[in-house]
Amino acid sequence: MSSPLDHIIIPVAILLLFSKKLKLNQREVIALSFFAVLPDIDSIFGSNSIPLHRVLFHNIFIVIIPLLFFMFAKSKREVFGIICFYLTSHLILDLFTGGIFLFYPVYNNVFYAQVELLLSHSGLMPVLEYGISNKIMNDGIGEPAISSENVAFAILLIICAAISAIVIHRKTE
Repeated sequence: MSSPLDHIIIPVAILLLFSKKLKLNQREVIALSFFAVLPDIDSIFGSNSIPLHRVLFHNIFIVIIPLLFFMFAKSKREVFGIICFYLTSHLILDLFTGGIFLFYPVYNNVFYAQVELLLSHSGLMPVLEYGISNKIMNDGIGEPAISSENVAFAILLIICAAISAIVIHRKTE
């Protein structure tokens, strides 16, 4: 399951790495980062008999409004671009960690993908599984919201971003 930390750190690190090239305001990148976890608000709706997490706001339609603003706005287009990126990154991360109802309410099945490299007695074994199902493969129940693995991954991304920022800063001097 992608944790809230993953949903924020990964897209923020990507946008900060490319902020100069894309001419993005780094403060806006950080200030708008709450959009990276916004789709998870659907977890407060529903009940045990009708779970709505990864249903209501985990579909392509949540991206349409900011995408329209991005396409037709005369000013602050980069803000709407950042919002679209954050929402889309959330959908992609959850697509690879159990699946999402990509076209809900038009189509009520889950799109999912699983890509792993497993270590077995005979060596490395790649796993690629994808498709459409009638349920989420992993709903995250019983898993930590932030794991040690997530923290380690976040630290590595921050280190990479810091090194890239130093290199870019030295080139501009």
